[in-house]
This record gives sequence, C-alpha cells and structure tokens, in this order.
Amino acid sequence: MQQGRNAVYRTALFGLFVLLLTIGIISAPQLARLASASSTPSNEVMTGTYFDHTVIIIMEDHGIVDVCAQNPPPCSSANGAPYMASIANGYAIGSQYLGINHFSEANYKALIGGDTFGCSNNGCPPVSNPNLVDRLESAGLTWKGYLENQNLASGCDTTYHEPYTPEHNPFVGFTDILNNPARCSKVVLANPNTCTVTDCALVNDLNSASAPNLMWLTPNNCNNMHGFTGICPSSVPTGDNYLKSLVPNILNSQTFTAQRSALFIVFDEGNGYCPLNGSSEDCVYAVWAGPLAKTSYATSNLYNHYSWTRTIEENWNLASLTSNDANAKVMTEFFKSTTPPVLLSTSFTYSPTSPQTSQQVSFTASASGGTGPYNFTWTFGDGAAGTGTIVYHTYSTAGSYNVLLTAKDSSPSPQTASSQQAITVTSPPPPPPSLAASFTASLSNPVVEQTISFTGSASGGTSPYSYAWNFGDSSTGSGSPVSHVYQTAGVYTVVLTVTDTAGHVASASNTVTVTSPLSASFTYSPSNPAPLTNVQFTATTTGGTGPYGYSWDFGDGTTGTGASASHLYLLPGTYTVTLTVVDANGLTTTASTRVTVAISLGL
Repeated sequence: MQQGRNAVYRTALFGLFVLLLTIGIISAPQLARLASASSTPSNEVMTGTYFDHTVIIIMEDHGIVDVCAQNPPPCSSANGAPYMASIANGYAIGSQYLGINHFSEANYKALIGGDTFGCSNNGCPPVSNPNLVDRLESAGLTWKGYLENQNLASGCDTTYHEPYTPEHNPFVGFTDILNNPARCSKVVLANPNTCTVTDCALVNDLNSASAPNLMWLTPNNCNNMHGFTGICPSSVPTGDNYLKSLVPNILNSQTFTAQRSALFIVFDEGNGYCPLNGSSEDCVYAVWAGPLAKTSYATSNLYNHYSWTRTIEENWNLASLTSNDANAKVMTEFFKSTTPPVLLSTSFTYSPTSPQTSQQVSFTASASGGTGPYNFTWTFGDGAAGTGTIVYHTYSTAGSYNVLLTAKDSSPSPQTASSQQAITVTSPPPPPPSLAASFTASLSNPVVEQTISFTGSASGGTSPYSYAWNFGDSSTGSGSPVSHVYQTAGVYTVVLTVTDTAGHVASASNTVTVTSPLSASFTYSPSNPAPLTNVQFTATTTGGTGPYGYSWDFGDGTTGTGASASHLYLLPGTYTVTLTVVDANGLTTTASTRVTVAISLGL
C-alpha cells in the first residue's frame, strides 16, 4: 500500500511540474532538479542492496603494514593501533586494497569521481566531470560531507589552514558542487566548538530520524595520521585514539542499531608496501564494520578505491561514472549473506607421501563452503595434535596412523566438517656400507711412452659413482677405465678419488714405477780374430730394471751366459753373434753383429 501511495504521489508531482514548465514558470533544468528532489517523500527509506546508510572515514598516508604491522589476518596492534586492529579482526578487512595515486587529492577525486582526471599533484583545479553527488541526487538519495576544522560551519572551504586542507575535501574538486550553494551547504564542519563528543555533527545526524544515505567524513591532519610540521606529528597511535573515540558512537547510533547501515574506514594511500608483490603496490587498511558486515572476516582479493565507488553504485543501482568504476570489483564479499551458507567441506594433503620415522611431515588443510575464515584442528593418530592451515609433525615409530582434520567456519551458526586419511610411516632403510675405492693397472712394469689402462672400482655408498684420477705427474683424468702415458721414467703415486651420489668420498692410491726402455749392445776383442783365438765379448745394458740376465748365441752353434763371455772359433768364417738381455721384470731386448774370423797371413 505504501508503495502505491508513493507512486501516486510522484505521478501527481510530475504532472504539476510539467504544467509549470508548459506555462513558463520553471525552466527545464529546474524541472529536472525538482523532479529528482521530489521523487522520494521524506518519510520513505531508500533501500539499498547491501545497506541503506553508509559512512566513509578517510585516513591518511599509512599502508596496511604501518597500521597492522603485517599482512592480515590478523591485524596486529604492535605498531600502536590496538583499536583499529580490533575493528579489523572483529569485522571484515581486505588485505589487498590498493590506493590509486601517491597524491592525496587524486585519491579523493577517484573515490567520488571514478577517475583522477589527470591530477598528479596536490592543488589540482576543479573539474566539471560527473560525480557520485550527481548520481545520488538523481536517484533521490541524500548525502552530506563532514570536514574537521574547515573554516565554515557549512559550505565549500577552499582555503588552506592546517590542520584542514582542501586537498582532502573531495567536494571542492568538482565545479557542479563548488559552484552550487545548495550542495555546498551539505558540506559541514564536523567538529564545532560546541561538541561534547568527537565529530558531533556526524554523530548527531546518525542519532536523528533523517540521517543521509551517504555520509563522508574527512578528519583533520592530526586525527587522520597525516600530521603537519609544527602542529602535530604523523602518528599511528593518535589516529587510533581518534577512531576509538568516534567509531563506537557511530556503531551505537540509532541509524546503525535500528537501520541497515555500514561503516567503511580506509586510507587514501600507503607507503608502497603490499602483500601482492611485497614492494611496489600500495595496500591500505580497508575495513567494513557495523551490523551488516561480516565478522572476523578477511579477504586477499584485489580491490581499490574504484571498488568502493562501484559498491556505492551497485548498492543503489546508480550509473557508473567512468570505465574505472564500471570495471571495478564490487565489495560484496564483505557483507553478510541472507542466503543459507554453502555446506562446509574440508580436505588435506601431506608431504612426503611416504614418510619415514624422524622425518618431518607437512600437512596442508583446505576448505570450501561455509563462511571463512576457517579454523583447523588436527589429531595425528599418535596422541599428538595441532592447529592451523599448515602444520608439521614427526612420527617417532613406524606404523599406520589415522590423521583427522576438523574444520570450523566463521558463520553465526558455525559449521564443522572433517577429513580423515591413514598415513603409513616406515622405518628408514639401513645406511649403505661405507664407501671404498680401489684400482688396478693394466701393466705392472710400464716403460716410458707405454699406454697404461687404470680401472677403478668402488663398493658401499650409493651408486652411481664418479671417478677422478691424479696420475702423479701433474696429469689428471676422469672415468673408469682411463688410459695414461708417462713421458719420463720415475716412481709415481697414482690417486683415485671416488664420489657417490650422496656426496661421500673415498680414495685409493698406489705407486707406479716407470722405467726407460730396455736396450743392449756389446763389443768384442780382438776386432779381427783368427781361428783358435780367444774372443772376449762384453755386454752393455741401459733402461729396464736390474739385475739383468745375459745369454749369447755365437753363431757357430755354441752359446754362453754372463755380461762378459769368451769364445774360441775353430774355423775361419763370418758368424752372427746375438746377445739377449732379460731384466728383472722380464723385459727382453737383443743385439747382434757379424764377426769375421780369418787366417792372418803375416810375413
């Protein structure tokens, strides 16, 4: 019935306005404004999708790492903001909400204009672009701006006088607000001298029967943590105490306790830190609070200032301002759902999949459905327990263990779900025998320039093995077998180093004696022997390894031994004498020459 009466009321008014336009009493622009202002009777509540009233408080120049001392959840109070931490942890916070620009004014313009409009510094001129005030008024919605320490009780203050600055007043940045006295009258001093509570202008409106649909609050540069030289420092505790004195009065107001209302606290920009990549993004503290916001909720989904603009538009079905807000992600997940929650389910994985005793096992939980964040508890089947998304446990004895994961969600009527798996733990295999190395050489008595093949072998350790050689003559090699040639005689220490796949090392060494090549020669006297003359043969040997063995073949069917040997030829003739020498290692060499025995014809 109420909706029918409202429709009749609007139809009648519109007919009256058309008549006034026809007879020239009002202009077309005046008609549009009157129709917009009259489209909703004063006693009709403009219902939004997520809320009917909302307050936004803009703080200054501190990233989420400054306020929460880490990437929530949870928001830590270690940096001096215990109240802000309690609001964040008690309601809904976005851990990856980005500022748009590192100049304050650009962020304020972006919030109500959907763009920075080329503002790359503070002190940018007003622009004539559409803004949220246009959209709200065209839909018959009400709004009001509350500015701490502006010089006017109501109006658009464009003067600089710290701790107030017009750069933090988004309404003076748009010409259709700045040049419109009726609109400027809705921008009021938040903290007049008559206040007995913090920002009484806002709190009084929230406790009235006509609270605006959208309420914007800009604290002064002391309360918003900005600070100003000679007036107040940039202080996290100061801002925290300010919100502690203000926010409870907002949440306990008539508008928040009796109507569908939501509070959004956000910073314009941060300090260049964000868990998105750890350094270059600009994540700020962004919290929805109040009876419509989820409790103990945190999300890592990516949002920015255009997301707030889009959420306002989506809530009241307003047309977007630019492509920035049109394409921004709506912050719906921060608000409670009126639909039944999806059934909670949970599961887990563990690594390694074949654990052994005394080996750390990592368990990772996951959950879906229900309402996050989730609480996970574990029992490991051996009497031990744990909590958390990722936990670690070590089993002391081999066996089969039933691991039980229990998940609990954060819905008002908490759901629980469980997952169970049997995990088999084995004893580690005995360690392999100690690594040992040895090698053989293909020649036991090598000589210079003779190729020797060395073959390494290994046992114990963990195969495969690698082989490295030092041949003792400044040469090295690898692999097995490996060949080497010594260029000079000598005694060389050959070292083999074996390394297994576990990095264990073993070595073996042996000496190799390399000799010069065995050679022999001989002389005989007299040089022109006659038959029946005693011929003396003398051997000379080099190389090889002594002692040497000598054997002679005198060419006439007789033989002899020894380094020196004598022989008597019976008949004249030419005889081939051959010397054979064998060294201590069995190496053999020969030498031969022709000896002529003749009768001497002396006078």
